[in-house]
Amino acid sequence: MNIQELACMAIEKIPAKAMILNNQHLGMVVQWEDRFYDGVRGQTILGDPKNIGTPENPVGLYPDFVKIAEGFGVKGRRVMKREELREAIREMLAHDGPYVLDVIVPHDEHVLPFIPQKKSAMEILTQ
Repeated sequence: MNIQELACMAIEKIPAKAMILNNQHLGMVVQWEDRFYDGVRGQTILGDPKNIGTPENPVGLYPDFVKIAEGFGVKGRRVMKREELREAIREMLAHDGPYVLDVIVPHDEHVLPFIPQKKSAMEILTQ
């Protein structure tokens, strides 16, 4: 998603809902780094690498997507604990306007299935 789309949603009163699975990293690139480059990071951590935001370290969370959404006039909420998620999703879906739900997830959680570069769908990774 691009930031200017938040403005479009607010100005045009489009009740779109966006859920960010926020791992404090450039997630897809980190997955490649972990799988194929022994976890060597190439500027893929958002924020301070010595102070990565987590539910246990909320002061290190960067950027604040809720404040960004609110800056465009879009309602937002952050979820840091799994037990808060169901209620937050219900709130997001019940809201009559645009909404951004920022869900903090572990940075080492990878998206599967996954097709490596130069491989076919027959070589898909599932674990």
